[in-house]
Amino acid sequence: MTDVSTRRGIQSVEIAFRILSALQTSVRALPLKEIAALSELSPSATSNYMISLVRTGLVSPDEKPGCYKLGPASLALGMSAINQLDGFDIVRREVIALREATLSGAAVTAWTEDGPVSLFKQEGQTRSILELRTGLIPLVTTAAGKLFIACLQPARTDALISRELSAAQEWSPASLREEAITELRNCGFTAVHRGDMGYVSIAAPIWDRDGDLRFAISLIGSPATLNTEIEGQEVKALLDSAVRATVALGGKVPLKIG
Repeated sequence: MTDVSTRRGIQSVEIAFRILSALQTSVRALPLKEIAALSELSPSATSNYMISLVRTGLVSPDEKPGCYKLGPASLALGMSAINQLDGFDIVRREVIALREATLSGAAVTAWTEDGPVSLFKQEGQTRSILELRTGLIPLVTTAAGKLFIACLQPARTDALISRELSAAQEWSPASLREEAITELRNCGFTAVHRGDMGYVSIAAPIWDRDGDLRFAISLIGSPATLNTEIEGQEVKALLDSAVRATVALGGKVPLKIG
């Protein structure tokens, strides 16, 4: 089979994708000049592409003149891509069941080369000070992120860990990984406690057929609403959900973690 990367394609499609990728990196609308710089294009060329991207709904003009953001067609494509993920419907149902069983916030996360992405969430009965969100989430300060640190090769996570750690922190990618692996081996889940934010999260692995981490399923709450003790009912419900999803996906627990 011919390698797709060596075959001739449509350059304008690839350039349009660069523009969409630039918009994806920001949580706010971006001015045209900044989009052009991120896309490595001239402002005039970017403006020409914007005309077509706005027409198709992939990009929308912002209320602030000269600024743009991803449009409804991009959202629709993203949701369709999520729904087509192998096994997503299975884990989505588990998230709903987990929220009903614990009354805590619940979410499912998958790994992308940009980092962990929250695919689906259910708010808890008592909302945390940190609102649950879909999209890219932190790697270092979430239990789901900690799970990926424990299970993925260092080359896939170290650069992102280093970007998230401040110079004042004593942690290193290696020490974070060692802690995450030890916790997962001993407990079967990972946990993050952020007392300063009133935030607690725990995450359990959903494995695929090759024994690789496919999804992280999480519970999120506060120290007052989410019991993270191993013998607690919330942890039991989380681990049960992860096992059911793993079995439904035909997955298997790896012989060795880390």
